[in-house]
Amino acid sequence: MALETERQKPSGAYLGIVPARAIRPATFYLIALLVFGSDQWSKAWVLRTLSWEQTVPIIGNIFSLTLTHNTGGAWGFLPSGNLLFVAFASIAVIALLFAYHRLSHVPLLVGAALALALGGALGNLLDRLRYSYVVDFFYFHVGSFHWPIFNIADSAITFGIALLLFHFFRAARAEAGELENAASNPLSTQEGEG
Repeated sequence: MALETERQKPSGAYLGIVPARAIRPATFYLIALLVFGSDQWSKAWVLRTLSWEQTVPIIGNIFSLTLTHNTGGAWGFLPSGNLLFVAFASIAVIALLFAYHRLSHVPLLVGAALALALGGALGNLLDRLRYSYVVDFFYFHVGSFHWPIFNIADSAITFGIALLLFHFFRAARAEAGELENAASNPLSTQEGEG
């Protein structure tokens, strides 16, 4: 009987969470397109407006726009690794599309996270293919603390990953709660099977 119950669950109902809503393909691609479009528009604006390493304060000494070209990864990782990052971003784009289309019922939170990461990956990939570097310009700094300069694509990727982590931690917590309830109340589990 337990096997039959598992078969009846929607395919998105893993780890004990049945999604209330699914993200439709049109919404998924719209989110990715909005991220990609805003990323590319903002980079074009910054390239027209600022010169190389020019800094324009926005919020005092905390936040500014500073045009930089990043041939590597975050925090200066592999500064001459543009081809490696092109390959990595291409694989990420394919993996994100595969993950979205492979799941028959994508929960809203997961679909939005995948779409954010897809739009961001496409934005940075286009930069790497077009310029051989990524255009970065958001710069946070407080005292001696300086966050690596980033862009909208980086923000979308980071936010997408954070949403996925939130979803999976929440799902794992729900599953642990169900297992704890089943262990503390074995009769209700047996009655449900009978």
